[in-house]
Amino acid sequence: MADLLIHNGIVITMDPRRRVLDGTSVAIADNRIVEVGPAPEMRSRHAAATVIDATRKAVLPGLVDLHAHMGGALVKTIGESLSGTRWRNMLEFVFSRATDLEWWRVETRLNAIERLKFGVTCGYVKLGGNGTRSDDVRFTQVVAEELERIGLRSRIGLAPARPPWPRPYSYWENGERTDRLVTFEEVMDNCDRILAQHKAKPGKIVDYGMALSRVGNRNVHDPVWSAGREKWIRRQAEAVRDLMRRHDVGFWTHMYGNAVEYAQDEKLDLLGPRTILSHCTDLSDRAIAIMAETGTHAAHHPRVARLYVYPGRCPVPELIDAGVTVGLGADGPPPNRNCDIFLDMKAAMRQQRIHFKSADVMPPGKLLEMATIDGYKALGLDHELGSIEAGKKADLITVDLFQPHLYPIAMPVHRIVYEATGHDVRDVIVDGRIVMRDRKVQTVDETEVLESSDEMSRRIIERAGLAPFMTIPNRFWGVSGL
Repeated sequence: MADLLIHNGIVITMDPRRRVLDGTSVAIADNRIVEVGPAPEMRSRHAAATVIDATRKAVLPGLVDLHAHMGGALVKTIGESLSGTRWRNMLEFVFSRATDLEWWRVETRLNAIERLKFGVTCGYVKLGGNGTRSDDVRFTQVVAEELERIGLRSRIGLAPARPPWPRPYSYWENGERTDRLVTFEEVMDNCDRILAQHKAKPGKIVDYGMALSRVGNRNVHDPVWSAGREKWIRRQAEAVRDLMRRHDVGFWTHMYGNAVEYAQDEKLDLLGPRTILSHCTDLSDRAIAIMAETGTHAAHHPRVARLYVYPGRCPVPELIDAGVTVGLGADGPPPNRNCDIFLDMKAAMRQQRIHFKSADVMPPGKLLEMATIDGYKALGLDHELGSIEAGKKADLITVDLFQPHLYPIAMPVHRIVYEATGHDVRDVIVDGRIVMRDRKVQTVDETEVLESSDEMSRRIIERAGLAPFMTIPNRFWGVSGL
């Protein structure tokens, strides 16, 4: 007998045949899909304890966000008008000098329910920027505890912050601050400890990988980085490689310009089938070939490129045609975008169609693959997740199609990719557990989360002196901005 029956929906399976099955039900027992079949037969065969009526709804695999930040939900839009470097420096100061354990607990709750309500069931998560609070294992532990409790499947990227080292960090107890310089060796020891502890805790929906902010950083405007560039690139790469091999985990990093070639030419040994490269803008033909030959995956974040910090184009069609797996990520929530992967599907399509001046580029089916099965493939989880098939883990969402912008539903994949947003998601199941039903989160009190988030945001604004970054600029009303 099934524990849960998602009954009588349009099931977009994303299975190897990419079947779209109308009038179909999905039976779930424990955390697995046990059967997918015609609704009348399934209803009689599975006297499920719980039934979700999926009539006039689409049933999809949960969406994947390959670039998810913890730390931005409580400071949305603050400093939005700053240049990329100034904005990043502001955030790194906030995260490393003004936050405490309770701040990260509240941040994770708000961040997680935003993603779940948009239909994201899995994300590659970084604390702060990348490794911003790797100075103390307790910060990562608090984030992992809350993600498990709320029910957002996640891979936390463990990482050192950007060099140079040692770096100053602040710790708050009862409103009092103490400061400490933390070394690179301490941070890597912390990563080692977390990975070792995780091995003793099977069955969790949160796991870990390694991460770096840059490999072959091209930020020539940072004189401190430039002066020690080669030393730190190699030192970080060696430390990350060591932990990857000893703990059998994957790797994630930002990647721009000629950094792929740099990583290959300098034999940093970080590319391969367990590596995800984010952004991937301004790649050369050689870089695309290297990624294809090494089995390295790409993560595309179209609402960031050309919108805020990172100019250039990610050559998504060229990567796909070369055989590179490409997934999607919101790179949210800060500073001017949410975590809605439905919007990233649309943005990815529009950018490439404008570039190639062709409506045939980036068909809806490929975009939905990128948001589901391809994202899980990049994470090495496609054998367990990413499609609705008997035997796979039950990470599923329903989308309410009975709305003017989604009707008629003769072409459900087109409707979802072209017109749906995360606000149309009604139900979310992660690991067989209902975490949202009819848009009401089941695993945490959403009212309490929102109220505590507002209180914590006010506290951090005062503590970190963020008020100047919240003023309305002179050129805000009545001008084009040019």
